[in-house]
Amino acid sequence: MKRNSLLLTVGLLVAALFVLLQVLFTVREGEAVVVTTFGKPQRALTDAGLYMRWPWPVQRVYRFDNRIHTLEGTFEETLTRDGKNLLAAVYAGWRIKSPLQFLERVGTIEQAERNLDALLRSQKNAVLGQFPFASLINTNPAAVQFEQIEQQMLTAVQASALDRYGIEVQFIGIRKIGLPESITEKVFARMKAEREEIAERYRSEGEGEAIRIRAEADSQRNQLLASAEADAKRIRAEGDAKAAESYQVFEKDPDLAIFLRKLESLEQTMKKKTSVVLATDKPPFDLLDGDKVLPKK
Repeated sequence: MKRNSLLLTVGLLVAALFVLLQVLFTVREGEAVVVTTFGKPQRALTDAGLYMRWPWPVQRVYRFDNRIHTLEGTFEETLTRDGKNLLAAVYAGWRIKSPLQFLERVGTIEQAERNLDALLRSQKNAVLGQFPFASLINTNPAAVQFEQIEQQMLTAVQASALDRYGIEVQFIGIRKIGLPESITEKVFARMKAEREEIAERYRSEGEGEAIRIRAEADSQRNQLLASAEADAKRIRAEGDAKAAESYQVFEKDPDLAIFLRKLESLEQTMKKKTSVVLATDKPPFDLLDGDKVLPKK
């Protein structure tokens, strides 16, 4: 009897637990839950906690991850405003804003990403078509307009995603920019031509500057040579004048001139320690003879 009572109690507890599991459910943090009644969305829950429902098949619970999802768009060709081809890919961060609408219009996270990718591609092409090629690829960082382009994409995608799918797109960014192979060669050729033009301009400016410097140097050299030549002429003239004065003196007294020449020759000969064995009657050593030091008058 006691055994039967125990089995009955356990059975009742299991049945009660089963019933509770059918009518109670929890909502976790970062989760959105939609409760349907006979397949029709009835209510949406995003606050964590314990809730009640009618058991299946009256009511059913659909759960979605309500944290931010990151989607990387397709890397594909698009056209700029000036008709240039380029490759572009964007990324987006999104979350479920309206769980009821999301369940009705989308149903799953995978389908939401497919729908959002198509929307991103459409708006990416539309927005990039409003900007010139130089706004995306430019050697001048100030000319690149990534922030403005991303903001226009975000504004366009946000309204459509929320209205169509109950999705809130929180951010959009340009993930990658590239050039088709057919365009890359043309771009590089144009960039090379621009650099060659700049280099040629610098070379021309350098040659002009070199000519100016050489002209200034030649002018300064000519001025210095002219000044030096004038000084040399002046010095030669002064020397000639003094020599002329000496020649006048020597003409009046030739013996004095001969004496001075001998004295100069002797001085040069005996400038260093020298041993000379010569007769004193040989000029200019005849000056060493005391009787012949001074010329006779």
